[in-house]
Amino acid sequence: MARYWVSWYTGNYEEEGCTEPPFTYWTSGQRSRPDDGLTPAQLEVASKIMDEDEYDEYLNTHSKDDCTICALIDAPSEEAIWEVVAKHFPDYEYRFCEERPADYTPGDRFQAEKIITSLTKETA
Repeated sequence: MARYWVSWYTGNYEEEGCTEPPFTYWTSGQRSRPDDGLTPAQLEVASKIMDEDEYDEYLNTHSKDDCTICALIDAPSEEAIWEVVAKHFPDYEYRFCEERPADYTPGDRFQAEKIITSLTKETA
């Protein structure tokens, strides 16, 4: 079993199939999606809005961004990590996967009461 510091992009939207993974993760940033993440039908509606305030309100209601996710994961392989990430974040886009020492922690920026690093749900 090795320890990995990993990151990916995802919308993390439930309606896009994203679910809560068994491990702790952090949102560390965001990026815009092409066309503000609007569907073709929404783009058509937006293109017909002439009032700037109404257009901004429409975008605030319907646009979607991607967030940058980071996680500390103990796994037998990188392949095992991405298999579980894909299950919980079907829209994920790989950023990086770096093997780290077994005692590695991500530092002050990434805090949690308890950091869960397992790819499977822990049972009490």
